[in-house]
Amino acid sequence: MRIFVFISSFVLLVLASTSVKAQVYGSNTFELQYGNLPFEDDRELTTSYDQLNLFYDHDKISFYGRIEHFLTPKNDRNYLELTQKRFQYQDDNFRVRVGNFYETLGRGLLLRSYDIPGSVYEDAYDRTRYAFNRDLEGAAIGYTNNRIQINLLRAKPLLNTFAPNTKPDSLRRPDLIDAVQTNFFLTEDITLGGIFMRSQTDGFSGSREFGSFLFDANVIEGVSVFGEYAFNTTSKLFSFNAASDYALYLGTNFYYNSLGGSLEYKNYQNFRLGAGYNDPPSLIKEHTYPLLNRSTHVLETSDETGIQAEAYYNFEGGHSITLNYTTATNEVFKKFEYREYFVEGYYVVDNFLSFKGFLDFAKDDLKGEENRITFGIITDKTFDYTWGLALDLQYQTFDRSFEPDRSQNYYASLAFSYLPDLTLSVVVEASSDPQETDDPTTTVSEVDTRFWLGGNVAYKFNSDISLDLFAGKRRGGPACTSGICYEILDFEGVELRFSTRF
Repeated sequence: MRIFVFISSFVLLVLASTSVKAQVYGSNTFELQYGNLPFEDDRELTTSYDQLNLFYDHDKISFYGRIEHFLTPKNDRNYLELTQKRFQYQDDNFRVRVGNFYETLGRGLLLRSYDIPGSVYEDAYDRTRYAFNRDLEGAAIGYTNNRIQINLLRAKPLLNTFAPNTKPDSLRRPDLIDAVQTNFFLTEDITLGGIFMRSQTDGFSGSREFGSFLFDANVIEGVSVFGEYAFNTTSKLFSFNAASDYALYLGTNFYYNSLGGSLEYKNYQNFRLGAGYNDPPSLIKEHTYPLLNRSTHVLETSDETGIQAEAYYNFEGGHSITLNYTTATNEVFKKFEYREYFVEGYYVVDNFLSFKGFLDFAKDDLKGEENRITFGIITDKTFDYTWGLALDLQYQTFDRSFEPDRSQNYYASLAFSYLPDLTLSVVVEASSDPQETDDPTTTVSEVDTRFWLGGNVAYKFNSDISLDLFAGKRRGGPACTSGICYEILDFEGVELRFSTRF
């Protein structure tokens, strides 16, 4: 019924705007899967997921809606839901939003919402697919001029571990937030701000109140400093002990000619808010390389301190080198340390050939991984700006104290591209990690090396229509984007994704 009302209203808006200047546009993503997780009995499971986004803009007013549809032979998992809707008014100074929207307070120490474009999440328990995001449902008002910025909001953050068909709806939004953020632009280069937030959670009496101070300054050419200190108002200010609830984040960026870098510090204590709607900076190097991305350390806001330092240099001819050092310590139940050293080099031979290589050394006590070494090399060759080949080879090995042998992971991909429309690729992966080789449906522990082989075809019909086809076995595991990590399930079968914009 809600979807019918939304579509009817949207059609009326379109009809009413035919004689005035207005814009209607949108996008749709359709994904069809034939196959299943490994070790499942039903090898021919067919499911489909569709996401439709509709936008209407007219002068200072805009409307937005998202409809998601999941279909599977398991009827209790099927749904057709209007998962987002929004009205917005915006002029030079004011912005008003009602419905579902995204907002981050400060650096995210108190509240961070996000949308991972193109992502489709599937929970291992209920096996329902849906868009992976954390939006806010409620209302927000903002005002900005040359000297001040004020944002007020009252909203319920999404708990995205529950699918859209979860009943009752309140399970997906257990927290209610009231917040105000004010930023003062003292000069063009110095900004000071403050936040006050009140949070209430279903099933708990009373509320919790938080505040924060933040700053952003560029006082020296080529150098910027920034930071935020957030705290529970019942805690003593700047009391950095285990009994207090606080989060401190400090950082600086610098550049001089071809040299640049950053240095960041974090200190978080008892600062997982509500159902987890805040997301302070993790200060963990986020890699695009599959083996390293799966190994990303996940931030523990209950108790974690650490630093991240990075430096880069760009040489003449397009060559570059990047160095990164990351450390994190948390003591939720016992002391765990994470430490990572990373170096990456990029070398351009000419306009048609380039090489990229990396070396990473890490220890991760929380995962029980010691002396973890990962390295790889990527070669990219283009022929006459028309077609190209890319070869990506990666290797990883580490020790676990409770396992007798070192675990090893392998990754290799070969991609052929006919620019700019067609890409064909083959991905091969292998692992001797017992956590990957074991079949959970048996009583014995399988130790033979496990392999994944898959092929991809990506074709762009034009700038608005694209088709992606996968067939074979795809390895799952953690995936991290923009500091947000979520689990991708293994898949064996055929997957088709058709994306359009209109």
